[in-house]
Parts: sequence; C-alpha cells; structure tokens
Amino acid sequence: MVELVVSDIMSKVSDHRAHVLLLQEKEGLRKIIVALGLLEAQAIVFAKREIDPGRPLTHDLFASIASAFGIELQYVLINRISDGTFHSQLHYCKDGEERDVDSRTSDAIAIALRAGAPIYIEEELLNRMCIHDERNGAISIPISAADVKTLRTAMENAVKEENYELAMKLKEEIDSRSSAADEENDIK
Repeated sequence: MVELVVSDIMSKVSDHRAHVLLLQEKEGLRKIIVALGLLEAQAIVFAKREIDPGRPLTHDLFASIASAFGIELQYVLINRISDGTFHSQLHYCKDGEERDVDSRTSDAIAIALRAGAPIYIEEELLNRMCIHDERNGAISIPISAADVKTLRTAMENAVKEENYELAMKLKEEIDSRSSAADEENDIK
C-alpha cells in the first residue's frame, strides 16, 4: 500500500458543479484524479482547511458517532476502479476487532481527513492509474480511468484528427466495457 495525501481540488472547466480531487503519493510524485460532486468537494475542502461550518456536516456527524462509540478509523484504502470510478474501504477498529466498510472514495477521504487517518492505495492500482504531467501543462490519464462518455468523446475527436490508432484503442476499451457489462447482466 502507498500512502496518498490530498494535493488539490479543482472545478472541471466544462461543468463548475463537478470537481476533481488530486491525490499524490506522500513520498513520491505519482498522482491520481478522483471525480467529485459539489457536496463532496465542499466536505473535503472544509476538512482540509479546517473550516468550521457551524453545524456538523454529514461526514462530521459520522466521525463524531464513530468516536462516541469507540470506533477508530485506522485508514482508508482505495482498492479498485470500475468504469472510471474508484472504490474504497474504511478500515475500522473497535475493541481490537477490525472491520472493513465499503465506501465511495470521496466520502472515505472526507471522513479520513476529519479522523486524521491515512489514505492508502494499492501499489498496482496506483501504477496503473497514475497521471502524467505533459510538457504543455495538460494532464494525461490512462484510458481505464475515464468513463465511457469521456471515451466516446475522445474517440470522436481522434477520428476528426485522423488519429486512427488512438481511436481504435478507445473503441477497444469501450467495447470491452460493454462486453463486461453484458456478462455481468447475464450472471444476474
């Protein structure tokens, strides 16, 4: 596991209601981007900047209830990605008994910041999903980190620019996700 720290929160240029969270490894340069909604971004900003909202937000309330019942958050683990969405677990301990609780990554980070708990990611996942800063200031992300809508837009742009090799890679990723979703529906 690799420890991450909150590096920055930014609004998406195309939609100011959507935000991205930039997490960076504590002892290195690799970074990942996590998509957030407005409320989740606000909760993380409040915790990061130690802003007192006057009344407890949902994440504050959750952390207070856990503390009141002697439940200690040991750490958060970002453990997988599915269709461009990271998934996490909250690792709790109470009276020596440990438990993992499934969580949205944005909620897990908001709670971890309030509890002073570390945030980790699986090494393999960080290697696969880390972003790279390009020369012109743009950021590139792995294809597997993007959602299907973003992939389709990128594929259309690649075709317009006659970058057929990239368009084909994007189409293969879209098709593989369709096949996986179909197989999952067949199982149900």
